[in-house]
Amino acid sequence: MVSFDKETRKIKKLVGNIVDFTINELKDKGLISLYVAGTILTKDRTPQSDIDLFGITTDDFNFNDENKLNKIFEERVNSLCEGKETRFRAFPLCVLEEGKRVGVSKYLHPKRILRRFPFFTYVYGRKFDFKKDFPLKTMGIKEEALFLIKGLKQNIKDLRTGKEIFPYTNFPKHVVELIRVEAEKDYGFKYDPSYAKLTKHLRNEEDHIIHRVMGFRGKKAKRREIVKFCDEAEKYIADLNKRVVKWK
Repeated sequence: MVSFDKETRKIKKLVGNIVDFTINELKDKGLISLYVAGTILTKDRTPQSDIDLFGITTDDFNFNDENKLNKIFEERVNSLCEGKETRFRAFPLCVLEEGKRVGVSKYLHPKRILRRFPFFTYVYGRKFDFKKDFPLKTMGIKEEALFLIKGLKQNIKDLRTGKEIFPYTNFPKHVVELIRVEAEKDYGFKYDPSYAKLTKHLRNEEDHIIHRVMGFRGKKAKRREIVKFCDEAEKYIADLNKRVVKWK
């Protein structure tokens, strides 16, 4: 069995190599700064954790360069990426300054991603102060809850009908996003994207759905398991929605 420390060193070296490769590919193509997102460098890491790179770029960034880089990651997944699914996503300044929906921000709302950026691992370029450098305001608690509820309802519909516009394994993560908002509003949780911190905060809420959701972490769930879980998630969403509409 590989020790956690040894595995961590191996992961850090791998991520470092991929970061260097990415910088070399994009440093003259509008890349302003680079961050490692997701759980790969955190205590939330599981064997299934991907390598997600988020770059802040100039507004004239060519998204063809994003596609070309991700194509390289796909083609060299076993050599360069050592079997880890790896993606680079560009966020032009206009996304974080004005809330424009271009690139991946068509799906990841700018007002939500702006809140997450300070928790990512900065690795290159200009280091931003996300509270001072960008005029865009993050979503309010109620606005975010309603936004997530709407998206989750569509996720459930798509899963049940076999229409997959996102990897089905992401559905539990989407539910956790809503749980995190609920925890902030009703359980005094201070925002943090850490799964471990959220679960620990709700550890005394024995019947909360968080404990079933976290059962999907670190395992390769089958599609039928996720679809079955939709029933419980749908009930949670409906019950929470009744409370959310009353939030101030």
